Amino acid sequence: MNLVADLGNSRIKLAVIDDNDEILALESHPNNASILAINDLKQKYIFQRVILSATGAVDDSLLSTLNDIDDLVFLSENISIPIQIEYATPSTLGKDRLAAAVGAFIRFPDRNALIIDMGTCITMDLVTDKGIFKGGNISPGIQMRLKAMHQFTARLPLVSAMNTNSLFGYSTESAIQNGAVRGALYEIEYLITQAKAQFSEINVILTGGDAHFFESWTKNEIFAAPNLVIEGLNEILKYNAKKNL
Repeated sequence: MNLVADLGNSRIKLAVIDDNDEILALESHPNNASILAINDLKQKYIFQRVILSATGAVDDSLLSTLNDIDDLVFLSENISIPIQIEYATPSTLGKDRLAAAVGAFIRFPDRNALIIDMGTCITMDLVTDKGIFKGGNISPGIQMRLKAMHQFTARLPLVSAMNTNSLFGYSTESAIQNGAVRGALYEIEYLITQAKAQFSEINVILTGGDAHFFESWTKNEIFAAPNLVIEGLNEILKYNAKKNL
């Protein structure tokens, strides 16, 4: 039984995964409740292995909660992974991007994959059919675009994210929504077109909290993978466990 712990800036995502790669439990908690949540899962399951991915420093109390598990793996740029990295600055490569790339390659080992992660930022990364991470693009996510227009102008209001289904905004509110939402969608759509022109055989994998905007809008064939990062972290954990046998 594996425990996957993805510690972000404000929340921790926890997943319990069995030996058949089935997710038995998937939870999200504020960081200040992470120890309680982990201890609760330890009462229900027996873990042989755990992987911890953290965007920042890890509190000692959290480590002490995990150190009784036999095999503890920390995700870092020095860890062994089942793909190659062709990235000029691997030490700055986001752990979520790395894990998603591994997850994509495991899902489609013989196909090029374009991973679209629509979260706080929108990341668009390419993994080849040979398991080579080539790099990608990072741009502001939809919520970030909406907040930026409000914060950096004197009169533009803060509005909710919505696809208006109209090419042009019919009010200031809908004009902002179009600029943020449809602007992001057009950006993604164009990159998919260019990637397909360069790599004729390519799978588009969609994940992230705002993925539903693109999923319901595009005419491209896509594969929705809401737990792609978790799946990738679990694969990295299994890969390192095998190396230690």
